[in-house]
Amino acid sequence: MSTNEERRAEARQRLRDELAAQKKREKRTTMTLVAVASVIVLGLVATGVTMKVRENMHENQIAAEQEAMDAYLADWAECDYAPSADDQMEPIPQEQIDQADEATRKQYEDLNDKIEIAKKEKVSADPPEGDQYRHGTADVDITTNSGDIDLTLDRAKAPCNTASLLGLVDQKYFDDTICHRLTKTDPDQAAAMGGGLSVLQCGDPTGTGLGGPGYNVQDEPPTDLEPGADGQTAVYPRGTVAMAKGQAPNSAGSQFFLVYEDSNLPPEYSVVGSIGEEGLKTLDKIADQGTKSDDTQNPDSEVPKKEVKIEKAVISDEEEVPAKPEKPELSEEAKMAEAPA
Repeated sequence: MSTNEERRAEARQRLRDELAAQKKREKRTTMTLVAVASVIVLGLVATGVTMKVRENMHENQIAAEQEAMDAYLADWAECDYAPSADDQMEPIPQEQIDQADEATRKQYEDLNDKIEIAKKEKVSADPPEGDQYRHGTADVDITTNSGDIDLTLDRAKAPCNTASLLGLVDQKYFDDTICHRLTKTDPDQAAAMGGGLSVLQCGDPTGTGLGGPGYNVQDEPPTDLEPGADGQTAVYPRGTVAMAKGQAPNSAGSQFFLVYEDSNLPPEYSVVGSIGEEGLKTLDKIADQGTKSDDTQNPDSEVPKKEVKIEKAVISDEEEVPAKPEKPELSEEAKMAEAPA
């Protein structure tokens, strides 16, 4: 039978064994937790790296799309040739005419006559298709009953409008049409006013100033003109060819004007080219013949005294336009990235 001392020794040994076993269990638990934590950390790191790689790949894809589009737009302008509403022009109601004073009544009646003619004699044409090339020039020779007018059209100035004008020339849209408007400002008057308007306007087969090809071209305002003295207009210098338009934005069509003296206009008329020396001589001769009336209140004050008729207009020389490449497509993310904030 064990003595008390032996029993105490055995108890102490059992305690030591239990403590040792507990330490082993705790050590194993700690090692397991460390291993699990390490796996979690490594997983998170791997996930973070993967997400970063994917994010970079996505950003690179968007950048590549935008770069491809920028390269395309450097050579090709996005053009929109929208149907016009020329045939929806409404005449002034007779009641309104009857209530007007004599001078205004005459203006209303004249406008109604022009609207009727414009609707009856409207001539439509086909617009260019899609985006247009931004580079190169084309020479256009206009033969009139008053002499030749040589033009050099520059696509870089207004690619959408220039392409339209060249397309109309190619369709013989201007052949056998008149230049319906001639304006002239006395030099002294122009100096006093801070500028004037001296242009010959052509391009309307109806001869009314209301006609067009059945489509409109977007505005491509010039950015390199000198500001006018009034701070509101720009100086369209002698020798400029620009597109006429209505008061509404993006309303240019077939009508164009030829500037034979520096003229002041709002900087919203698309410049498409320049007039050669021979053409300027012809324009000076037409301007010297004057208009049908010197009374500025009379509509004939802007009608050439001698009818100016375009007998034909041809493209005599043109720099080659390359085949249009396929237009890049932008993903929704790329469109959002390039949109202004």
